[in-house]
Amino acid sequence: MNKNLGSLYIVSTPIGNLNDITFRAIEVLNKVHICASEDTRISSVLFKKYNINTKLTSYHKFSEKSKINRFIDVLKSGKDIALISDAGTPLISDPGQFLVEAAIQNKIRIIPIPGATSVITALSVSGFKLENFTFYGFFPRKSKEKKVLLKKIASSSGPSVLFESGRRLEKLIDSLSEELKPDCRILVARELTKLHETLYRSELYKIKEILLDSEFGLKGEFVIIIDGYEEESGDILVEEEKRILGILMEKLDRKLALQIASEILKKKRNEIYKIKMKS
Repeated sequence: MNKNLGSLYIVSTPIGNLNDITFRAIEVLNKVHICASEDTRISSVLFKKYNINTKLTSYHKFSEKSKINRFIDVLKSGKDIALISDAGTPLISDPGQFLVEAAIQNKIRIIPIPGATSVITALSVSGFKLENFTFYGFFPRKSKEKKVLLKKIASSSGPSVLFESGRRLEKLIDSLSEELKPDCRILVARELTKLHETLYRSELYKIKEILLDSEFGLKGEFVIIIDGYEEESGDILVEEEKRILGILMEKLDRKLALQIASEILKKKRNEIYKIKMKS
């Protein structure tokens, strides 16, 4: 990296409660030349609270491409820039990808300043197994994209995380109910870290009624976590394989039975023979 170039800081800000900002984030926001903000009106509240006087400039989804050259020129002149979103960690369903890509191409140093993110915050209180999970961002609007995503969620062994606004939440739950098992576990987190933070845990078939009957209805911003399906135990699978093989062995000669079982169960002949030995 060229030491004469400025640095691009990707700074996480609070997702609701302004006290969740880190000391390092405040330090960086104070020292950079300018701060690129998704909505300067929202960011100015944070800046005022912590007496941050750095110049704010808007950088949202409608301007992120047009302002790239300007920001790169600033960075090439040796000045630092911070990128923040309205809440949480930038680029997580927020603008910033094009600027980061341009910085990489121009060999500009990119420094992450970690902090809050609603995805991890919601997962941490879900009670679900978190060895792996998938984040999908906001639920798609187009029906074809919805169907593809719903199939992915239905076949996922780990939790699936979605964002949705209150005005679209009911439609999302209806879509989930059409594709997923009614008893799958779900967590709906409203307004995380804010005054009216609420967590709703239930099975899918009950969650809509719970939300509609709640004190705040469908108002607010939501993180939705759908638990992954539980894989059948090995014992159950082996028993089913033994049952199928047993039927074939009764009706057909041994060689043909093993051959057909191999095709049905998608296992090699030696694996089928092991199943037979267990029966």
